[in-house]
Amino acid sequence: MIRTVWKDICPKEIGHAQCHEHIWLEKGASYNTSPALCMNDYKSSLKELKDYRQAGGSLIVDAQPTGCGRNLSRLAELSRESGVHIVAAAGFHKKEFFDQVTLLTWSKEKLAGLYAQEIETGTGTSGRPVSLYRAGILKAAAGRNWQTDPVYQKLFEAVAEAAGLTRAPVMIHTEKGNDVLYMIRWFQERDITPEKLLICHLDRTYHDIDYHKEVLSTGCFLCYDSIHRLKYLSEQEEMELLCAMKQSGLTGQIVLSLDTTNQRLRSYYAEDMGLDYILTTFVPQLREHGFTDQEIRQMCITNARTILDFA
Repeated sequence: MIRTVWKDICPKEIGHAQCHEHIWLEKGASYNTSPALCMNDYKSSLKELKDYRQAGGSLIVDAQPTGCGRNLSRLAELSRESGVHIVAAAGFHKKEFFDQVTLLTWSKEKLAGLYAQEIETGTGTSGRPVSLYRAGILKAAAGRNWQTDPVYQKLFEAVAEAAGLTRAPVMIHTEKGNDVLYMIRWFQERDITPEKLLICHLDRTYHDIDYHKEVLSTGCFLCYDSIHRLKYLSEQEEMELLCAMKQSGLTGQIVLSLDTTNQRLRSYYAEDMGLDYILTTFVPQLREHGFTDQEIRQMCITNARTILDFA
């Protein structure tokens, strides 16, 4: 079962999926950090989703978590009107992205209860039901000092506890300098298996083929979500990583995404790409580099079905 923002669906119902995107983001702390981190024009976001749907897109994961500019009701409206399944995130981002900063003062137990409720019943931070809108994935964000910062440690513990309560998958924002192998072991010690973990951004934070193979040897999934994020790496570098994973038979543990911002969406400010970029441009490039239809299906459909399935 995959839990989208407004209904549960069978994994076989989804086609092409992108597991780390942003399609709605309220103007707030994220915008104050970077003007690119705001997507609050309904017509523009809807246009992106409709273009994505027309190109063959079926599902996206909106990676904006609890208290950081997420709007469940808007995501539900966009999903219904576009026909694209949207999975929302519960959990936390980096501290500077919090609009609801009081959440940072909550106890581990209270936070874990909130995250679990957002997945199971749709209860918001006020404790009142917010209709039937629910999250379908947990998010944790590892700043560079996450192992020593007591607030981050508390937030991580809360996500691990909520994952144990709900069986929901966990996506993890990583940054340069993070010890990802230690992070995976940390979750294992709390009975969260690597198969439930989706490690994000490693394509741009560790451009090291051997390290990627070592991380994947644990059984986790990697989200290569820096496609056409040219300030981080070129498309050639992204393709080199993917070809190396293909040669090692590891395409069964990789999903592809764009990690969109308003500056990278055609309906907002971008000139050359939209949410449909992987479908219209990158998949043909994969075929040119020798990827089979089966390997592309794994990275674009099958693996998403697996990592997002609560069972």
